[in-house]
Amino acid sequence: MKSQHRSPRPVARLAALGALALTFFAAQAADAGKTVRTPYGEVVEIQAPQSQQRLSASAQAHPFATARQRAAVKPLQWTQRDDKAAAAPAELTEQLVRAAGSAPGGEAPAFANYLARNHFRATWQRLDALDAAKGAAAPTALSDGEKDGAHYGYTRYPGNYYTSQWKTTPWNKIGKLYFTKPNGSGSYCTANVASGNSVLVTAAHCVYTLGAGWNSNFVFVPAERYGEAPYGRFGWSSARIPSGYLPSGGRRWDVAVIKLTGEQTSGLPVTSYVGWLGRTWNRPYSEYAYSHGYASNLSTQYTHVCAGQTYDSPSEGTNVLVQGCDMTYGASGGAWLLNLGGSHYVNSVVSGPHIGAFGTAWVGPRFADDNIVALCAAIGC
Repeated sequence: MKSQHRSPRPVARLAALGALALTFFAAQAADAGKTVRTPYGEVVEIQAPQSQQRLSASAQAHPFATARQRAAVKPLQWTQRDDKAAAAPAELTEQLVRAAGSAPGGEAPAFANYLARNHFRATWQRLDALDAAKGAAAPTALSDGEKDGAHYGYTRYPGNYYTSQWKTTPWNKIGKLYFTKPNGSGSYCTANVASGNSVLVTAAHCVYTLGAGWNSNFVFVPAERYGEAPYGRFGWSSARIPSGYLPSGGRRWDVAVIKLTGEQTSGLPVTSYVGWLGRTWNRPYSEYAYSHGYASNLSTQYTHVCAGQTYDSPSEGTNVLVQGCDMTYGASGGAWLLNLGGSHYVNSVVSGPHIGAFGTAWVGPRFADDNIVALCAAIGC
C-alpha cells in the first residue's frame, strides 16, 4: 500500500514563516559596525538596510507597522550589572573642566499641528475623543522629599498625558522607539528628537544589546500616547554608539544617536512636525533637571517626568549623573532636560538604576565631549 504524503498543516506552515521572518529581520543587524574616529573620540556606526529605511503600511512587511503590533511590544528591561565592577575607581576630581557647550533646539513651523492633523486625521480624531472623555481627571503626582537616599528630593508627574502638553515643547519631541533585538523579540525605549537634521538621542543599550549585537528595525513614534501616532512613524538610516560602550557597557557611554528617515506616508522629516530639542554638554554635575520616560511601572500609554536635582556619586564614577526617580523599564533613553533661558536642552538620557537604589534613583551619562559631541560629529547633528 502506497504511503500518503500530506502537506504541512497551515498552522505549522505559518509558524515556520513567522520564525523565518523574525530571523530575517534580526539578521539585518548582524553587521559588527564600523569604527569612526572624530576629534572628540571614537564611535561605532551601523547603516540601516534599505528595507528598514522606508516603512511599509503592510503588517507583513515590518514588525511594528500597526498600532496593534506596537501595543504588544514589551519595554526594554534593565540588565543586571556587577556593582563591584561598576564601582571601579574613577576620580570624580577628573570632572573634565572644559567649557560647557550647547546646540539650541528649534520649533516646527507654526502650522505643524494643522499639518499633522490633516496628514493623520483619523488619529487626531481618536485622540480628541479620548481627551474629551477624560475630562479633568488626571493621575496623581508624587512628591517625595528624600526617597533617592541622597537628600535630593524629586517630584514626579504625568507628561504628555495632558491635552495641553502633548502638542507642545518638550513633550511632542519625545516618543517611543521600537526595535527588534538580536534574538528576534521586539522591545521599546524612550527617545528624543535633538537635532535639526532629524537625529534622535537615546540610550546605547536601546541600540546595541551587549553580548548579542545591534538591534534593528528601529521605528520612532513622536508624542505617542494611548498607542496613537499623532505625528506619524519614522524609519532610520544609521545609528552610532561610543566605542567605549563596547564590549561591556558603562554608564558614562550609555548614549546613542539615530538618523531618521522621512515619515512613512508623507515622506516629511520629523522636524517638520515637532521641531527638535537642544543639546548641552560639559555642564556641572548638580543642576535641576526634568527627566522623561515611558515608564511601564506607571503607564505605557504616556510619559512621566521626574523633576529634581542631579548629583554625582563615587560609586558610579566620572561623567555619570544621578537623580531621584521611581520610574523603571521603558524609560530607558528618555531625556534629562535642563531649562536654560526658557529653552529645553538634553543633558543626559536614562541609563538604568543607581547602584543599590532600583526604583528610587537612576543614572544617566553626563553629556561631554567624548560621548554626545563625538556622536554628533560622526552622524551630523
